[in-house]
Amino acid sequence: MNNIIKMICAVLAFAGCTNHDCSKEAMALSEEIVKGGVTNIEYASERIDSAEQAGLFTAVRANTIKAIIYANADRRRMASYYAEKAIAAEAGQAVTTSDDSIFHCKALWILGDGAYADGEYGKSLAQAKEILAFVGDGWAPKDIEMKCRALMQMADCENKLGHIAESERLFVQCVDILMESTQHATSYGEVDPLIYTLLSLNDLYIENKMPEKALPLIAKMDTALNRMIRRPDTPDWAKQKRRNNVIISKAMVYAANHQKEQAESLFHEHQQFKDLSALDKAAEGLYLTMTERYDEAVRMFDESDSIMRSDGEPIIDLYVKTLLNYKYDALQKAERTAEALAMSDRIRQLTDSIRQQERKADVEQLQEIKQQEEEIVRKHHSLTIHRILLVAIVLLLLMAIYIIWRIRRYNRQLAEKNRSLYEQILHRQQAEAEEQRQLEAQPEEKLTQNQLLYRRLCEMVKNPDVFTDPDTNHETLARLLGTNYQYVYAALRECADTTPADYLNRLRIQYAAQLLEKTDDPIGLIIEQSGFTNRTTFARLFAAYYSMTPSEYRKIAHKQSCSSLPS
Repeated sequence: MNNIIKMICAVLAFAGCTNHDCSKEAMALSEEIVKGGVTNIEYASERIDSAEQAGLFTAVRANTIKAIIYANADRRRMASYYAEKAIAAEAGQAVTTSDDSIFHCKALWILGDGAYADGEYGKSLAQAKEILAFVGDGWAPKDIEMKCRALMQMADCENKLGHIAESERLFVQCVDILMESTQHATSYGEVDPLIYTLLSLNDLYIENKMPEKALPLIAKMDTALNRMIRRPDTPDWAKQKRRNNVIISKAMVYAANHQKEQAESLFHEHQQFKDLSALDKAAEGLYLTMTERYDEAVRMFDESDSIMRSDGEPIIDLYVKTLLNYKYDALQKAERTAEALAMSDRIRQLTDSIRQQERKADVEQLQEIKQQEEEIVRKHHSLTIHRILLVAIVLLLLMAIYIIWRIRRYNRQLAEKNRSLYEQILHRQQAEAEEQRQLEAQPEEKLTQNQLLYRRLCEMVKNPDVFTDPDTNHETLARLLGTNYQYVYAALRECADTTPADYLNRLRIQYAAQLLEKTDDPIGLIIEQSGFTNRTTFARLFAAYYSMTPSEYRKIAHKQSCSSLPS
């Protein structure tokens, strides 16, 4: 639900305005504050207060914007507090116009999201119904979007309450509305809710053992996906995300209906996609569980978990209720009892930890609410505070400008340093290549035994397979050359002033640099392809050889490559 509220806020934020503040200036400022509030809530709140005191925002608008900002930051108590204030400020007015209803609906939506998160499904239902009443029979894009979001919220609540038939009815109603309204959609944001609703309805059917009802949804999912792809404003990441969602969802439908051939074909198609996310991997794990391949499912859930951890995703309630519970279910069905019990303990511990964090966050937000109320009282009694805030805003702006200037100067200095280092690297590599060419050009009778052996070694390592094998060491080199390790050591010491271990590491680092420059492969994959098994070791050696990180190297290499192309 938090993802849904963020999506609706992004799409519908400030779609309407009252007569009091219906101006381009108010609209532009509103959008700017919401975007800035993602990184600095306190500063955004100060700007909202100033706009309200200057008469640019009404109390309804100001409190609704604050509610949206806190909802986007997942601070539900604060979001609900300001949503209630927005509704209270509007209580004495006749909410009859479309603009009034938009503000009211936004506040109700945030309250409904908070109620759903707290398990108060009846309250969330009531607020969604009130949204429907305000929107009425309107067919403008913003009305349809809000109407369908309310229907989806109601469907989710009914599902949680065990009213499956009613949940199904609401989802179907939402699908019907969106299928009609998106026939001539002008943006992908109008089509995406249709795909999300179809996926949610599909999950409802499968979870409640009604897979045959999901079969007709396949054609609708294909239609919705095609509508999104045809929209010129659809970003590539959105196309990829929804394509992945639809393919694996269709595979589950066929699997649940025992149509194995179609299911497997779609599953293998999904596996071929590049850069699958943690959620994509988890969906594949669910499919494998459905098809009774439990051990494979466990491995897939482990992959998903690994991706989430490597991405630094926080451990939240959704993570426990979905991924870990899915894995626990697969372990049980695989009869891996000991592992299932261990997973059960982990789920219980994480759940307790999350609850403690939520209680702590609630206390902090309640304290913040109290402080906000005290601050409001003080502001109403003192114009001086308002002036101080204006000065503070100016100082913050100056500080922000100074920080941006310092960051830009540092980035320029870093880019110049890396460019110089990159040129030195190129010169060094050219010198090494020239030295090797001279050695190869020498007649054999003029070379010492060590030089001959070194020349053979250089010829052999032109094949990356020799040194990218993590098991390759000094003994491997000696065996491939048909000689003794001591001779290899002596040849490297005389001709390259290095040891076999350092020589192999240099080759692997140079090979990794080539991959960084010529491919867009993830750094983790390049590390493996270069023969390293430890990221820390790779990072340390790379920095020692090139005096920059792999990411910095890739960036400067690509930049230099582009600048060297003919215009």
